[in-house]
Amino acid sequence: MRVVSEWNYKQIKVTVFHMNEKYSIKLEENLLEQTYKFRDGQVSNLSHLKSLLTEAFYNQCMQRFKSMAESRLQLFEVNDDETEFEEII
Repeated sequence: MRVVSEWNYKQIKVTVFHMNEKYSIKLEENLLEQTYKFRDGQVSNLSHLKSLLTEAFYNQCMQRFKSMAESRLQLFEVNDDETEFEEII
């Protein structure tokens, strides 16, 4: 797999990969990643792929990143029961 192209869209880093006539894109933001893979023949070249990546697509990705970040934060929320200490006399 080789990196074909990289660019930034607002706060998102976009990386395009190519291997065995198949393309995939990875979007990264704040230690979160989304990866989209395309079947053989769905994308003919880099220009074709870039034309598919519309503002609406990027907006959906940003919403998904927001949801992912919220899920990640919930993993670390402190439960009130866990912060209670045993009584020491």
